[in-house]
Amino acid sequence: MNTATFDVYDKNLYKNFCAPAQIERDLQTLSGLITGISCDRDINQLEREGLCNWMDKIKEYGRAEPYRSLLRALNEALYDNVITKEEADDIVWLCNQYVDRIGYYDMITSTIQKLTGIVEGIIVDKEINEQELSFLLEWMDENDNLKNCWPYDELYTFIMHVLKDKVITEEERVQVMKFCSAIVGSNAGTTNDDLVEIINEGYCQMDPDIKITESSFCITGNSKKFRRREIAEKIELFGGFVTDKVSKNINYLVVCDEKNNCWAYTCYGRKIEQTVMLRKSGHPIAIVHEFDLYDALAGME
Repeated sequence: MNTATFDVYDKNLYKNFCAPAQIERDLQTLSGLITGISCDRDINQLEREGLCNWMDKIKEYGRAEPYRSLLRALNEALYDNVITKEEADDIVWLCNQYVDRIGYYDMITSTIQKLTGIVEGIIVDKEINEQELSFLLEWMDENDNLKNCWPYDELYTFIMHVLKDKVITEEERVQVMKFCSAIVGSNAGTTNDDLVEIINEGYCQMDPDIKITESSFCITGNSKKFRRREIAEKIELFGGFVTDKVSKNINYLVVCDEKNNCWAYTCYGRKIEQTVMLRKSGHPIAIVHEFDLYDALAGME
């Protein structure tokens, strides 16, 4: 592949075309966040801080619609430190009006975005109770058109298992928090550490044996260490191939450590979802962390 084509990506020119995508993702995340926070009818200080974090993320766009209207509604709702059901419903309704008008994403992607928002709202206070998980399971039952989409299947199966005996043990709470944190990403930064860790346990190979020569690679995310073109050139230097699309013909998907702001979902993109689905279909594609790749490349020098 002509690695010069990655220059467009390295210069972040793709961001010029993602405004509608960014707006819709932000609104679906907020809608889900409000829904998840209010599902147990108890909104505490940490959950209010979660909403403030969302407001802080979009503050640079605060003078433009729809952010201006949403920030006004959120500030009014948070004024007395209590968000009533009516206030929560009004904010979700406002989000839906704009999302329906934009219509950038297909129904599946848009609903997955809302799912990640709901999950974030449930875990933002670092606590998980049976009422919240039961609500999430009921919501997923109502949106079963997401079946066969990652992370819907895995999350649904996990919650069903946890709620089976109607008792959530401390170990189960930790596991649920870990898995849900990986789905939504960290509020504290932009890295994919949680996602990579959970992929390592469920999908990604631990300490993978990466064969560079004659293998095909696809890269997703942003690396703090190298530009994407540099990674591609290192792979091709040792006889590997690099493509910018996921298919059954690739051998490795390399997950870089920093989120791509244009990913459709909060902390992972379509490439990860496509690779997981291909693996379920029997195609042995390895999902590896960028540093595993660098180790393999260093071993060939």
